[in-house]
Amino acid sequence: MQLFLLKKLHSYPILLAMTIIYFAIGLINNTSYAADNPSSSATPEVIITINGIDGDLKTNALAYLELKKNLKHPHFSDVWLKKLHDKAEENIRAALEPFGYYQVRVSGTLEQQQGKNTSNTWLANYTVVPGPAVKIIDLKLIIQGTAENDPEAIKIISNFPIRPGDTLHHGKYEAAKEKLIADIGRLGYAQIKAQKTKVTVDPENNTAKLYIHLEGGSKFYLGRFSFNQDILHEDFIKGYIKDINTGDPLSQENLLSLQDSLLSSGYFSSVEIRPQYNQSTPLSKSEKQEAGIEHNTQNNKYVPIDITLKPAKRHKLTLGAGYDTEIEANVSFRWQHRRLNHSGHNTDIYSKLSSKKSFIKGAYWIPVGNPHTDKIGIIPKFETEDTDNTDRDTFDLETGYWFSWKDWDSALFTEYKYEKFISGDEPETRTELLSLGLRMEKVQFEKALFPRKGWALYGEVRTANTGFLSDIDYISLYLKSRLLLPVTDRGRLILRSEVGMAETSDFDQYPSSLRFYAGGDHSVRGYKWKALGPKDDNGNVIGGRNLITGSIEYNHQVSERWVVAGFLDAGNAYNDKLDKIYSGAGFGTRWIAPFGLVRADMGFPLQSDDEISEDSVVFYFGFEVTL
Repeated sequence: MQLFLLKKLHSYPILLAMTIIYFAIGLINNTSYAADNPSSSATPEVIITINGIDGDLKTNALAYLELKKNLKHPHFSDVWLKKLHDKAEENIRAALEPFGYYQVRVSGTLEQQQGKNTSNTWLANYTVVPGPAVKIIDLKLIIQGTAENDPEAIKIISNFPIRPGDTLHHGKYEAAKEKLIADIGRLGYAQIKAQKTKVTVDPENNTAKLYIHLEGGSKFYLGRFSFNQDILHEDFIKGYIKDINTGDPLSQENLLSLQDSLLSSGYFSSVEIRPQYNQSTPLSKSEKQEAGIEHNTQNNKYVPIDITLKPAKRHKLTLGAGYDTEIEANVSFRWQHRRLNHSGHNTDIYSKLSSKKSFIKGAYWIPVGNPHTDKIGIIPKFETEDTDNTDRDTFDLETGYWFSWKDWDSALFTEYKYEKFISGDEPETRTELLSLGLRMEKVQFEKALFPRKGWALYGEVRTANTGFLSDIDYISLYLKSRLLLPVTDRGRLILRSEVGMAETSDFDQYPSSLRFYAGGDHSVRGYKWKALGPKDDNGNVIGGRNLITGSIEYNHQVSERWVVAGFLDAGNAYNDKLDKIYSGAGFGTRWIAPFGLVRADMGFPLQSDDEISEDSVVFYFGFEVTL
């Protein structure tokens, strides 16, 4: 043992010397190679061109090229370049196979570009002849289970979009297969699966055979809903899922819709849905009658649906501070009680305070009918306004029925209004009104933080009569619209208008809060908020019976988050005759923030009127959400 260790120790110096000599020789060789090949130490630059194919074929070929993928690698070298060039033909052939091209011919060249400043620039050129695409000569589509004799399933299968004689496109085939499974699943075959699928390609004969074997399983229907919760009355919860009922096909689509409907109510933090397949049984005659089911098959499987609900937080408190061009610096407060009782009643208190305009309002909501859209509301509001032209205190008590009519958000309401106001140099006036009214609104913008197309329309009509607790008779109509039109790939045109009309038995007693004014961020830019309209003898704007404004604006997205804008606005508020139309123009920027669009504009008045505006430019700041 001692002799063995001694021999090992004696051998270490020899091994160490040999290692040093080996690395020294390698270092000398590498130094010599670098001296003879100065370009080898620089990372090669490669220009890649592919000829003979375009569109998706070329895009996929470039995506498959290992040479292109490794150009940015920190250790990319000439040796690596040549090895990857040798594999390029194989890469391109593989890239074209998903499109049905299996007889692809590729020829490639790799040349080093000559020139003083291009000593390590290479040109990689590939010419592709894709050849004819593979033709499908046979398609076998088999489904087993109850769906085999289901007329609806048979119809879906017969409409399979891929047929013998078509060109094989692997992507389209996979999409068609997934859609086939999903469409049959919507009929109630919730456990459908692909038992076996196979694509057999004969490259020599340029043909393909497709085989799809589906196992449909049993056809299931939604059975009784069981709610595991102590949050709301069960009958009230069922109001949120009226579109999905016992007896409908059990499908992933229906289950997801059921879950979304419950989550969107706002009462629940989570909704867990579990179909109890092992408990599926036919329903009794009385259960079918109660659910309104007309299925005649006695052996249909109705799966009980177990729904576990967890409550959302009852209270939500929001505090805010900001700046709005019209009312300047402001602070806001909002408190929501989302669930007052087991019937889903909820309340909301919201307040905003500023030097020019402040309000506090509450709302008590009682869901009725379809609780997604229908509710009764009681809304008290106290508001004050103190500007150069108006000083008022207003109390409103509004009650009404909010509902959806053909996708229009609508409200029928009564409003008690008591207002104490001073307009311009007029004496203080007190007015009491009990109004009846109708509001309707529809918004159809695309779902985006910077929507480029869509429209919105809002309308309100209201009236009061001295025979019903009102000091004056009046009727008023107000309409406003907005239209977005896409322009080029990154721009949008915004067309905006508003029209207001009112008739009253005594305009002097007509509340300031119901009069029409123009000017400001959402009206005619270039003029201050409420700066345009009929004036008293001293030049104070006191508001009018009529209003008309219009705007055209162009926005252009210059980067992912930034937009530039230019606009032209025009209009005025008036009483009997529109004597003068004021117009303003300007430009601005928009920042596409995660919560919406932050706007900053500079507006310039195009009419000189010292009594209306002393400023040659008015700055506007605010934000909007159009989701």
